[in-house]
Amino acid sequence: MKKLSIKVKITFWYTGLIVFISCIILGSIVFSTDKILVLVVQRELEDEVYDVIEDIQYENSTFNIDKIKYFDDGIHISLYSQEENKIAGQVPSGFPESVPLRSEQVQKIQTEANSWLVYDLYSSAKGPEALWIRGIVSLSSSYETRNQILVGCMILFPFLILLSGYGGWLITKSAFQPVNLIRRTAADIESSGDLSKRIHLTGSQDEIYDLAQTFDYMLDRLETSFNAERQFTSDASHELRTPVSVIMAHAEYGLSQKENPDEMETALQVILQQAGKMNSLITALLLLARADQRSEKLEFENINLSEIAEIIIEEIKTVAQKKQITVYADVDPNLSLFADQTSIMRVLLNLLQNAVRYGQENGWVKLKLWQTEEGVAGSVEDNGLGIAKEHITKIWQRFYQVDPSRKSEEDSGAGLGLPIVKWAIERHGGRITVESRLGKGTIFRFFLPS
Repeated sequence: MKKLSIKVKITFWYTGLIVFISCIILGSIVFSTDKILVLVVQRELEDEVYDVIEDIQYENSTFNIDKIKYFDDGIHISLYSQEENKIAGQVPSGFPESVPLRSEQVQKIQTEANSWLVYDLYSSAKGPEALWIRGIVSLSSSYETRNQILVGCMILFPFLILLSGYGGWLITKSAFQPVNLIRRTAADIESSGDLSKRIHLTGSQDEIYDLAQTFDYMLDRLETSFNAERQFTSDASHELRTPVSVIMAHAEYGLSQKENPDEMETALQVILQQAGKMNSLITALLLLARADQRSEKLEFENINLSEIAEIIIEEIKTVAQKKQITVYADVDPNLSLFADQTSIMRVLLNLLQNAVRYGQENGWVKLKLWQTEEGVAGSVEDNGLGIAKEHITKIWQRFYQVDPSRKSEEDSGAGLGLPIVKWAIERHGGRITVESRLGKGTIFRFFLPS
């Protein structure tokens, strides 16, 4: 058996609620109509009897009853003597004569053919003799009015139920159109594999609109992640292919030079150098992969940043001397920081290596570190090649290289240094910015909270 859709379920629930409310209203009408109509008729009956009292005049030792109307608005009036003998008036056909007179009491008399209301009034205010005035009214007209109301409700309510059901269906269908659009978009993505498709829902900004916006945002993230993964795989393969090719070529050459130890040693040195590059690349890839998965565990401790900077500077000076680049250091003494020592060393080393790598011969590189109220601020500046404005925002991307031809094969990198720097600084809750002018130099500014 096919399960009912949510739209049908909501429509049934909505229609059922209307039916329930309609039944309550109809029951209330049936219960209250009789009472209301009887009360109205009773009041009219009492008013008519009291009006008759006003019309009776006592003149010349007799009652003048000429002005009395014995039938008015469906009410029958009859007069009785003090001894309860009928004097004048009329009694409706079918009304039993044996009904006793009871002053100022409303009696409801039920016969097989009809129902009656009777109101009697004993008056002794006019003349020496008293009179009984009886008013009788049939309830059949009231019941006919009630029946007409009930018939009208019985005819009208089914139309109201059908109208409410149809209206509920239209409202539910309209409300679920965005859900169908989301489903179709998901099905299109599944069949085509195109993550660029979006819902782009317009209209009232309700909960469904928020859901569609969240879905579009999720697709943006997924598309970005998949594109980054594809680019990452392509770039990693490209970066690893070159050293592997060099290693294979020199290994074959070395094997062919068994009788020439010098050439074999040269080939082994090249293989070792390329293996070192591969090891550095794999280490960087592993670090970034763990960073993406948030599984890279950092060991935070109090470190002396001044001592770490001194060690890094001594290492960089050795590399900078080959290009006759002078390294300057302006570091506050005893800089204390609660951080992961390995990550901070990577930050300083990568920034200084980049400054030297893209520096000009006989140029300079400056490292500054100083204490602030909130932590440690620093900068790495050079007067090297600089970075064009269109490349500034892209240098944080993995494997991105502004112009590989600007550096020698010996200094070549994989384009992972700055992404690691950015990740490490942000992982410590800090921030980093860059300013550069082409041909003038570059300055990286960063801040690490204490």
